[in-house]
Amino acid sequence: MRVRNGLRIGMLLVSSYLVLAVIWWTWSLIAYGVRTVELEKAWLKRDYQHMESRLSLDLVTNRYPGQDKVFWNGASYTCALSQLFDDINQNEHHLQIKIDANQQLSIFGLDDQLSAIDKRLRTNKTKWLGEGLTLGALLLVILGLMWSNLNRILKLNQQQTNFLLAVTHELKTPIAAAKLAIETALRKPEPALFERMLTLSKQNMNRLAKTMDKVLLATRLDSNIAQPSKEWIPIEELIDESLNQAQLAPELIQNIHLDLERSLEILADKTMIATALQNLISNSIKYSEENCVSINIKTQVGNERCTIWVKDNGIGIEGPEKKMVVKKFYRVGDEHTRARQGTGLGLYLVNQIAKMHNAQLIIEDNTPSGTSIGISFKQQDFRME
Repeated sequence: MRVRNGLRIGMLLVSSYLVLAVIWWTWSLIAYGVRTVELEKAWLKRDYQHMESRLSLDLVTNRYPGQDKVFWNGASYTCALSQLFDDINQNEHHLQIKIDANQQLSIFGLDDQLSAIDKRLRTNKTKWLGEGLTLGALLLVILGLMWSNLNRILKLNQQQTNFLLAVTHELKTPIAAAKLAIETALRKPEPALFERMLTLSKQNMNRLAKTMDKVLLATRLDSNIAQPSKEWIPIEELIDESLNQAQLAPELIQNIHLDLERSLEILADKTMIATALQNLISNSIKYSEENCVSINIKTQVGNERCTIWVKDNGIGIEGPEKKMVVKKFYRVGDEHTRARQGTGLGLYLVNQIAKMHNAQLIIEDNTPSGTSIGISFKQQDFRME
């Protein structure tokens, strides 16, 4: 648990750092662009003022020799206009000289250049912001996938740990009980005690065999090795088979109440469906309070479906857990503190068997307490004789 929480906190910190880094990078890029434009505009204005001063000085001092004479502010000078234009056009900002009808000289183009710079800045801002948002969105998607995969790995690791702990307990307990019974019988070879110890050993070996059967069946279902061999089975025969597999004590059988449709037949694999029902019955007994076991097995036909219900008055399954209990190895709580035996394969097997029969597993709350679990078959998979 500490390792899992540590990994999640570390992932959260790394994600926060990367997101903040993208935000800082985008903001810095925009700030740098704004500062660069401000410097460029200041430089342009300075060039304009310098050029204006230079032009006035050149004209007044008659710096440029030539044959074309113009008059400016009453001063007489000689100016080679072509040479002056060439000098001005060498400026990287492309400011221009204009001579009006009165032969007055002026420099123009500054406002256009400033507007062009502002427009370029707006374009760059949009581009940089778009790049930042795209990079941020891509980063969030990657981090989301990493977070999802991390949770999946952690959950799978936890499920495998739970499974190993559960299977270890389920294997060790019946073996230890059978061993103790045999040792007791050997120490006191009395006929009555000997027979009772052998019966106890047999019960524990049956429990061990059931656990191994569940593990093997889960492996076969996962590998698509097990395929249903369907046939028409009377519902009474199907329930009898499931009760025989459960190997219940006589006092428990008395607490099972049947409410079945007469002449109902199901198209299914007899062994698989009986195994599914046996798991439901075992779970109902396991999660009911001691000496308060009451199980109702009934069939319900309607809306073009036939549902076999197993209802109990046990501790029930909380809402969020209803979708989780059908997952492989999933069990509520911690394997170290869980009091009831199990491997986390029961409802998983029921759900897989139902899917193989094109049926649906339904989990609902029972009234006033407990759980109602049903296997609902489609119309083509049942008939009334």
